[in-house]
Amino acid sequence: MIEFNSKIEDKIMQNLEKVYDAVVNFAHLPKKIKVNLSFVDEKTIKKLNKDTRNIDKVTDVLTYPYIELKPKGKLILSDYRNYIDQEDKTLLIGDIYICTKRAEEQSKEYGHSLNREICFLFCHGMLHICGYDHIKQKDEEEMIKIQSEILDKLDIKRENFKCGFVTIIGETNVGKSTLLNQLIGEKVAIVSPKSQTTRENIKGIYNDKNSQIVFVDTPGYHKRKTKIDDEMNKQIDEATQDTEIILIMIDAKKSLVEQYNKIINKLNVNAKKILLINKIDETKYEKVYPQLLELSKIAKVDEILPISAINGTNCNILIDMIKKYLPKYDYEMRYYPIDSYTDKNLREVCAEIIREKALLCLDDEIPHGIQVVVTEFKEDENPIEIHADLYCEKESHKPIILGKNGEKIKEISTKARLSIEKIINNHVNLQIYVKVKENWRNDIRAITDFGLKAE
Repeated sequence: MIEFNSKIEDKIMQNLEKVYDAVVNFAHLPKKIKVNLSFVDEKTIKKLNKDTRNIDKVTDVLTYPYIELKPKGKLILSDYRNYIDQEDKTLLIGDIYICTKRAEEQSKEYGHSLNREICFLFCHGMLHICGYDHIKQKDEEEMIKIQSEILDKLDIKRENFKCGFVTIIGETNVGKSTLLNQLIGEKVAIVSPKSQTTRENIKGIYNDKNSQIVFVDTPGYHKRKTKIDDEMNKQIDEATQDTEIILIMIDAKKSLVEQYNKIINKLNVNAKKILLINKIDETKYEKVYPQLLELSKIAKVDEILPISAINGTNCNILIDMIKKYLPKYDYEMRYYPIDSYTDKNLREVCAEIIREKALLCLDDEIPHGIQVVVTEFKEDENPIEIHADLYCEKESHKPIILGKNGEKIKEISTKARLSIEKIINNHVNLQIYVKVKENWRNDIRAITDFGLKAE
């Protein structure tokens, strides 16, 4: 067992106990033993070095064994019966002191986490107690090898934790929402062939053991016609200012240089930039390659990557590319819980799915003026009861949305219900009511009442 004489983060403490068990098993030590572990400052460890070793300097770790052991030697408790603690029946085999400041400095120097550095130093101290030393180069190499193997087997990573925000920008219908859903592996953003499908910044959260990437899907760049267009463009500007990485998406089927110049002129940020050439599955390599060559000469970006958002082509490469530029943390830094995949609640997700199905089912002149608000969401009902108001901008649009004998709204409702049931894994009774809010896209109060962000 470890007798902790200083406070340390819970996660590090748990890993230290794992290291202790691993060394005990490796050295075939008996279970009824213990070590004292203390975390000290530079002044204390310098004094210990001077008093006990006649060395006037700060070191990262100090070990004081209480027994004499040789590597792979056997410790017999009965040989030390007079030294066994009568309360807990354990034998104290040594003291280990770790200088926290030196551990922090070395974790940055060696490019791994503070967690791993402290565990590495503790493992080093434990091996000293077990009779290992590093006076000769051969012995030092053996100690380092043993320490690394123990930490790697325990999955105490060398890498720092990576976390940060990544903003996706591009013109409408370039595939930003499709990419977001592909990267997250969940239905985060709605997708349709209609322009201006995304109206506000939507966050999709990618999680794995050693990283969290918060993707921000922005509305597409487009001409301003209404007040809501102004607010959408403001959201794009806001998202590009507060982010670590910007993914600039352009369409492989159009002029690459022209699209790039159009977007890059709108950006004035210091974030890392990755240029994504989307929809490469919809064109020929011979057509795209010369443009890529030209683009690589003029593009002021950190990376260029051809992808297919819909098929997932090169999306794994993109994740690795993003991680390369994310900030490093020496602890598990997450902005959202590890089981979250979006910042939207279920009400908001359901409202967006209903709007998505309406966009897909209705003619081009209707969709831009549609907004959906979920008014009831009864999770304790079986099936789950969801009521939503579907707003349009003109009285003349209402009968079109309803359709003859209510067939169109029934189609929208059925498709939305099936998608919602797939997400929440439960049966749903969905009721949609069509309402009119004249010219709401030019009314700031109406925009905010609908839950959309506006100044």
